[in-house]
Amino acid sequence: MIGLNLTTLNSLLGPTGVSALAAASATGPTEAKYLVALAGLRKKFPAELSRAAIETVLLRQKAAVKFTRANAMYFSKEALEVSSGEVIARYRAERYARFDCVGDFGCGIGGDAIGLATANRTVVAIDSDPVRLRMAEENLKVYGHSGNFIVADLLTEPLPLVPAAFADPGRRSEGKRFLSLADYAPPPGELIARLPKNFPIGFKLAPGASWEDLGLFPGEVEFISVDGELKESVLWLGALRTTARRATLLTSAGSRLTMDAETVDERRDQVEIGAYLYDPEAAVNRAGLVPNLASRIDASPIDAVVQLLTAEDHRETPFAAAYRVEAVLPLDAKKISAWLRSNDVGRITAVKRGSLADTDELQSKWKLSGSKHRFVLFTRAASQQVAVIAERV
Repeated sequence: MIGLNLTTLNSLLGPTGVSALAAASATGPTEAKYLVALAGLRKKFPAELSRAAIETVLLRQKAAVKFTRANAMYFSKEALEVSSGEVIARYRAERYARFDCVGDFGCGIGGDAIGLATANRTVVAIDSDPVRLRMAEENLKVYGHSGNFIVADLLTEPLPLVPAAFADPGRRSEGKRFLSLADYAPPPGELIARLPKNFPIGFKLAPGASWEDLGLFPGEVEFISVDGELKESVLWLGALRTTARRATLLTSAGSRLTMDAETVDERRDQVEIGAYLYDPEAAVNRAGLVPNLASRIDASPIDAVVQLLTAEDHRETPFAAAYRVEAVLPLDAKKISAWLRSNDVGRITAVKRGSLADTDELQSKWKLSGSKHRFVLFTRAASQQVAVIAERV
């Protein structure tokens, strides 16, 4: 996909462009049939408009997992990949309930602006890319909202007078992803320097941001997962800060759970694997709150590195997958296979946590034919490679 320039985007938004989009959608394009669909459309519309229409329809298909109204929205490939979907954007927007106006700094195609615009809140959206800004304006209209849209560089041009803001710095360039906050565009520290002291602002960050970088800011760090997949972290500063660390679990259906703490609990001594094994959610792990989870469920770590917990009694928790342990075996393919065969196991689900095992290769050697299913957790316990055979509780 080549991407749109402003002239082509404006053509796409006009009457001819609307017709081209309808015709492109009717062809049911796929990436594999891109050239065929393009050739057919070019018989009716200009070449550049045909290409833009086909690519927009393909991006709308991909965007459906993030946006319920994707079939009427506008995207670029990279902007869609880094954009916040509705579930996260609406959740985060709740932090701004006290503000009737919020700046969206680096708004991209408007994923966050859509969430912020709820409750009749005024959004002032800024981006240095006029194409993305135009897309954001149209995408807000799709959701029945409007805002103020400004083309500007956040580090060199005057910032709007807003009482609070959300910032989504660029984290990619020429196909490379940046983890260091100093490489972001703009770097959070440089943007903060342009704002009033203790200004309420949230920064969307990559979930892999280092604690060394995060520790430079006196704020709250929140890690957010959706349907069990870790999506992003957020740095909350000023009046938006509510705690030191937070792990948030969201579902696409709208339910949510949070675990937060001002301090991390003291780590418990590691013990041998007991009757139950707990695999903490990724958001809990990244937030460094596994020790706090251990305190909640009265469990202990099994290794100094791997973040798995064990206990003799089962405690219900939404913050970890729980397994009832049946066997703990050394990482020996023959011994594992023998146990599975002798216990009528014909199907397994492999889970790797700090293991060196090639699980695909191991499974290809096992000709299992039993009637039962088991989880096999390939991991470390007391610095030793092991396989834990278990049932999900």
